[in-house]
Amino acid sequence: MHEHDASLPPLAEQAAELKTCPRCGAHFACGARTGQCWCATLPPLLAVPGMEAGCYCPRCLAQIVAQQQ
Repeated sequence: MHEHDASLPPLAEQAAELKTCPRCGAHFACGARTGQCWCATLPPLLAVPGMEAGCYCPRCLAQIVAQQQ
């Protein structure tokens, strides 16, 4: 059995989380907990109506970004 390295966060905190897009229902991986989410590569957005419902999938978020530019 391996000992846990205290300098590393638990595996659950390192893994991407599976989410469902509130706009289209697509499933996608959210890496926000890992500190390396795909959405960090997109430009910052103004407030998005309904964002409190969760994260958007790559396709829907790209469409929202395009609409705001």
